[in-house]
Amino acid sequence: MKKVDNEYINCIVEKNNNNKIKISGFIKNHINYSKMAIMAPNPIDKITSFSGKGLPFPCELIAFENTPNFEIINSTGVIDVLFDYPNSYYAPNGYTKIISPIIISLDGKKIIIQLNDLCPLKTLRDRSRGDPNFYGMKELILPIGTAEEVMNNYAYAKLHYNIA
Repeated sequence: MKKVDNEYINCIVEKNNNNKIKISGFIKNHINYSKMAIMAPNPIDKITSFSGKGLPFPCELIAFENTPNFEIINSTGVIDVLFDYPNSYYAPNGYTKIISPIIISLDGKKIIIQLNDLCPLKTLRDRSRGDPNFYGMKELILPIGTAEEVMNNYAYAKLHYNIA
């Protein structure tokens, strides 16, 4: 659960078990805005092979194309929507990953709520290879265990030690 309370909005974002997010709250001073909307990128793509599954979108245009995660906020300023968990996408520079945002638009002003990245190891860019241990370190730090334990430990090591 993520709470957001700033000068524009007060809302709660909750993730449920089936990759949906519930956003509820309200726009502060809603009478000052004529156009209010809430949106998020398309959900994570699950229709390709494992290596292509869950990749971030290459740009904002593709991320938001025909997204089901869009709702006009009515004149009362109340937010109560259920979205599919949004995927990440890359900024125009091609290097910066915009992680699962929810965007609230108030007369063109964007308020961005960043969610957690559900696929942090999925990227369109190669990770930096800092030293020779990039490929050889895992044998030294991964314990012997069941397949599930090895998979979880390997994911942790990739994130925290930047190894292949």
